[in-house]
Amino acid sequence: MATLKPALPRGESELGRNRDAKGDKSYYYAHNEGWEVPENAKVRSGEGLVTGGSPVKLGPDGKPLDSAVAGNLLDAQEEVVIELRRRVEDLERQLIQARSGTKPISQFSFSDEGAKCKVYVEVGPDALERRSTNEGGGSVMSEASVAVIFSGRSCTVRVSLPGPDGTSSERSAVTLVCDSEVVPDKCSYKVDRPKGRITLSLVKQDEKKKWQSLKPQPM
Repeated sequence: MATLKPALPRGESELGRNRDAKGDKSYYYAHNEGWEVPENAKVRSGEGLVTGGSPVKLGPDGKPLDSAVAGNLLDAQEEVVIELRRRVEDLERQLIQARSGTKPISQFSFSDEGAKCKVYVEVGPDALERRSTNEGGGSVMSEASVAVIFSGRSCTVRVSLPGPDGTSSERSAVTLVCDSEVVPDKCSYKVDRPKGRITLSLVKQDEKKKWQSLKPQPM
């Protein structure tokens, strides 16, 4: 004896009423019929991915037996590789553009003080002094920003000069290759704007190692 009642017409069910009232904002939006994959959509198919369609017969190793399905998997992998290569090329171009607008800092000196080494990077007072310009009846105050990156055997100093609109109009940088390893967490720097000098304090891992040189890395 059947106990199930006949299904209500779609328009009389709660699902149908909700969809009619709220359209694509309906709680039951996923139940829409006739949904199609957009033409420009990228469908990733392959092992472990469910994309719909007919069942695929697998071999003892769990991989598709159908050569066409296996070929689709290879095509998807090649597509991913091509996309990654394109992204890497874009990033390389951006890096070249960024470096082309950066001037190298060439004036610096260092003093070995045993457990640490002091480095004096000279960028000039004009580069670090505070600037004031009049614009639209108001006064715009700006000053250069300094960023220092300490790593294993190198230290990078970047100076960005702000333009009238607040964006960086000129950049200068230098990466110094140390004579031995440093302790990045203990290194520090100080900016002397009137003198146009950035003083680095590099703490050595090997305090007994005397530094003989400090060379700039080619940009």
